Amino acid sequence: MRLTSVVLRQHIGFHFKRHWIVQGKRVPSETGATAELAARGIPVVDPNALIRERRELGPRVEVVGQLPPEVKFDETHPLYKREPCYVYGDRNVLLEGVRQAQVLVNTVVYDELPLKVEERLEKTKIPTALDRSMQQSVLAALVFDAEQVKTAVVKDPERPAYKLPRNYGISDERRNRLLLSKLLIHCERFTGPSVASCRKILSNVRFVVPLAKDLDRVQLSLKADTFITSAAAITPYDSAVYRPQDQPLPDLFPLRETVTIPTSNHYEWQTQYPIRRADYRFAHPHTILVHCSPADVANQFETPVTDDQREGRLMLKAFAVAASRARQLYGDSVKLLPRPITVQAVQTDSKWFHFGIYQLNTLDLEAGSDGQNQPARNLWFRKPRMDLYGECGYLVGKPALHEYNRDVLRHLAVFYGSS
Repeated sequence: MRLTSVVLRQHIGFHFKRHWIVQGKRVPSETGATAELAARGIPVVDPNALIRERRELGPRVEVVGQLPPEVKFDETHPLYKREPCYVYGDRNVLLEGVRQAQVLVNTVVYDELPLKVEERLEKTKIPTALDRSMQQSVLAALVFDAEQVKTAVVKDPERPAYKLPRNYGISDERRNRLLLSKLLIHCERFTGPSVASCRKILSNVRFVVPLAKDLDRVQLSLKADTFITSAAAITPYDSAVYRPQDQPLPDLFPLRETVTIPTSNHYEWQTQYPIRRADYRFAHPHTILVHCSPADVANQFETPVTDDQREGRLMLKAFAVAASRARQLYGDSVKLLPRPITVQAVQTDSKWFHFGIYQLNTLDLEAGSDGQNQPARNLWFRKPRMDLYGECGYLVGKPALHEYNRDVLRHLAVFYGSS
């Protein structure tokens, strides 16, 4: 006996679709009504002529001149430069991460925070009531918020071509913004009004720094999602103690420090600091808070972004803040700074956090990897990545926050209170 499909079974949806197709092909038959009305002297009028409203057009408007032409990014563009420039933006990441950033901006790396910051961390204790309030704020920002939009596309590494269904929930940008704002509120509560009155908070500010590196033009055009300024600059750390000039830079051979940075002939060669007045009381940079969601950054070759590349991105953002401030204070031709500029940096995707401190000592980036004849280098202090929580969301229909890490609030409180 031959196995066949089940017969005498009809899908009702297919039946209705087929019925509409058949009925749509019917030709109206002539009933003779038109000829009968014409014989009786009754005019036959097209119904569309009565239903459609006739509108008289107004006077013709003559346009004086021509419409603005479409902007073309070619040699006729006002920002066109014959010499190309490596433009590093917010979506870019360096191929070699921190090692490439070290060579690009002449910086040495320390795998711990400065000693006086570590001492303040050991002495700082978050009160229990404030810690519980922060846990509720985490749930309010990541679970209880009412926004419902399509979340970012999720890819399966084992099946890169498979499209997973899109979920609705809180967007990554809103999660980061809500969480960082609540962290800052708790830092203000912890430090008190004496410290909070010396801080100003700006949102979505941009820093632009043009650099010359080995006869190449490099421009950093980066944004800080939250920029904290203070009434007094952070006291720089003594370079004689850390001696950055004694440490060699990494060797990237056969790569160059500008690898994977896109080039462009349309750019504006100038420095931009968000606060125009250099003598403004709250113009001193203090801390930047940066978002780094999976949709914010990407490799040119569609490979997954690593933690080292994210840290290199944070390091360049901190350098751009310090360098733009240095150019504002000491001019565009400054090399060795009369007084170093220190900027604290925090990066997060609402779960993991990167903490770092950047000290700009010099803008002379023409340094070899052997470290010879180099009077000064810049410093980058970093802390290993730490997670704010292990799991946060609805579990079995109930909101839950597991493995909450109180060290994140403690580190940010110490950063906020630094002077």
